Amino acid sequence: MALEIRLLVADAAPLITLAAARSLSYLLYPGIPVVIPDAVFHEATASSGKLGAEEIIDWYRMNVDHVRIEPTVAFQDATILASRAGRRLPRDLGERAALEIVRETSLLDGPADRALLLSDDRDVERLVVIDKERLILLTTGDFLRQLEAAQRIQSADHVLALVREAGRTPSERGLWDQHDPQIKDAVRSLLEQAGRDRPVER
Repeated sequence: MALEIRLLVADAAPLITLAAARSLSYLLYPGIPVVIPDAVFHEATASSGKLGAEEIIDWYRMNVDHVRIEPTVAFQDATILASRAGRRLPRDLGERAALEIVRETSLLDGPADRALLLSDDRDVERLVVIDKERLILLTTGDFLRQLEAAQRIQSADHVLALVREAGRTPSERGLWDQHDPQIKDAVRSLLEQAGRDRPVER
């Protein structure tokens, strides 16, 4: 049975970090569908002056065949309520939208479905409890270092240095060592297989 794997960007930090380094294309390197909750995309792009916002919007427009902004009831309801009450959107809205996608959409419908959850937010770790066997949580640093290990990019540290030069402090947190060997092997295999017919990023 072939695995059906998707990459769910579960909070805005990975988008902003990769945009700051002009490296959003790396999200497409595994060769799997990229899913972004509407609330997460909104958080990253709602302010045109926010670091990386324009880059994220342009990247999405150029990759609509591979990247899906997933609508959620959580975002729709929160937007209506905030508008009526004159309040800001809840800080945990991205997490709630990601939770809705995991629970309510076809993300994990089939027995062979898996999802890589990309997040630098500690609160997102609670999503993995829903299905520890099929939800694999990685930080942005984990993702970059595994791309490097699979020889898809030359240096994760170089990307993070570019982020700092752009004025953003990237998360140093890593979760890779907490995963069991089977999960690690599955992620490595995915990245290596995707990279066999594609050039290394210079």
